[in-house]
Amino acid sequence: MKFKTNLSALTGNEILRDVARLVSGTLGGRLIVLAALPLVTRLYSPADFALLAVYLGLVSMISIVACLRFDIAIPVATDEEDAVHLLVLALSFAGGIAALGFFVVLVFPKGVTRLLGQPGLEPWLWLAPIGIFMAAAYSALQFWTTRARRFGSIAVTRVTQAAAGVGTMLALGWAGIAPLGLLLGNMLNIGAGSLRLALDTLRHDRIAMTRFRRQDLPRTFRTYHRYPLYSTSEALANIAGLQVPVLFIAAHAGAEAGFLLLAQQIMTAPMTLLGSSISQVYTSRAPEEMQAGRLAEFTATILRRLMQIGIAPLILVGLAAPYVFPLIFGAEWTRAGEIVALMVPWIILQFLASPVSMVMFVAEQQRTMLLVTLSGAILRIGAVVLATAMGGDHIIAALVSSSALYYGGCLVVFSKVAGIRFKGKFLGLMLALPTILIAYSLFLLFQYL
Repeated sequence: MKFKTNLSALTGNEILRDVARLVSGTLGGRLIVLAALPLVTRLYSPADFALLAVYLGLVSMISIVACLRFDIAIPVATDEEDAVHLLVLALSFAGGIAALGFFVVLVFPKGVTRLLGQPGLEPWLWLAPIGIFMAAAYSALQFWTTRARRFGSIAVTRVTQAAAGVGTMLALGWAGIAPLGLLLGNMLNIGAGSLRLALDTLRHDRIAMTRFRRQDLPRTFRTYHRYPLYSTSEALANIAGLQVPVLFIAAHAGAEAGFLLLAQQIMTAPMTLLGSSISQVYTSRAPEEMQAGRLAEFTATILRRLMQIGIAPLILVGLAAPYVFPLIFGAEWTRAGEIVALMVPWIILQFLASPVSMVMFVAEQQRTMLLVTLSGAILRIGAVVLATAMGGDHIIAALVSSSALYYGGCLVVFSKVAGIRFKGKFLGLMLALPTILIAYSLFLLFQYL
C-alpha cells in the first residue's frame, strides 16, 4: 500500500507540476507559431515552404548528431562532474561540426544544392551551419537544465524563441524578403533559446562548472563511449527515416513537400506541447525509478495518460482538417489538410512512443535502439522510393503508412524494455488502440473511395 501511495504521489503531483511548467512555456510558444501560420502561409508560397522543408531536413539531420549524442547522456550521468564534462564535450563537438559545415557550404555550394535537388537553396546555404550549432547547443543546454530540473527556464526559452522566429518571419515576409524570412525565422525558432539557457547555467551552476578539468575529457569520452558509438547512428537513422523521404519528395514532387511541412507543423503541435514536455520529465526521473524497481509502473502510467489525453483530439483534428485548412490558411493549402487527415495514425503512435523512448538509454539498450531505428529508416525510405518508382501518385500515403508501422513497433519495444506486463487496464488500452486506428483508417478509405 505504501508503494502505491508513493508512486501515485510521484506520478500524480510532482510530475504534473514539472509537466505544467514545461507545458506553460511550450503552449505559449506553440500558440505564437500557430496563430501566425495563417499570415505566414499568405506571405510565403508552397514553393517557399518546400525550400524550408529541405533546409529543416538538412539542419535536423546534422544537428541531432552534432553533439555526438553526449547531450542526451547529461541527465543520466552518474555524478555532477561527469555531467559537466559531457556538456563541454557536447558543445565542443557541435561547434566543430558547425565549422566544418561552414567550410563545405562556402566551398561546394553548387554540389550541395545539386545533391539536395534544390538549386534555389544555394543563396541561403550559409544559414544551415548556424542553425545546426544553435539547435545542437540548445539541445545540450536543455538537457543540462533538465538534469537540474529548472523546467521554468526551459519554458521561458520556448516562448522567447518562438516570438523571435515568428517576428522575423512576419517582418521579412511583409517586406517581400522571401524565402529568407521563412528560413531565418525557423532557425531562430529552434535554437534562439540557447543563449538564455547558457546564461542561466553560468548563473546557477558556477560551482558545478568549477569541477571541469580538461584532462578528464578523455576519461568521460571513454566512460560514455556507447552514446557516440551506438546512439549517434541510431539518432541519424531515426531522423533520416523521416527527413530523407521529405528531401526525396521535395526533389521529385515539388510543392508537395511544402504541403507536407505545413501538415507536420500542425500535427506535431501535440508532440511539442505535451509529448516533449512529458519526455523531459520522464528522462529526469526514469533513472531513479529504475534504481527503485518502479520503471515498469512509472512508464505504464505515462503511457496511460498519453493515451487518455492524446487519441481523441488528434482524431478530431484529422477529420476536420480537409475542411478547415482552406478557410484558415488559404485555398491553395487544401492539400495540406488532406495530408493531416492521413497522418493521424502515424502521429498518435509517435505521440505515445516518443516520450518514453529514453527508456532505451536508461536501460542501456543503445544497440537495440540502433537496430530499431535502422529498421525504421529502411522501411520509410524504401516505401517512398518504391512509391516514386511506381509513379509517385501515392508517395505521401507511403510515407504515412510506413511511419505508422514504425512507431507502432517502437511502442511495443519500448514497453517491453521498460518491463511492462500487458495485463489489466493497460492491456485493455493497448488492445483498443489498434482497433481505433483501423476504424479511422477504414473511414478515410471509404471517404476517398
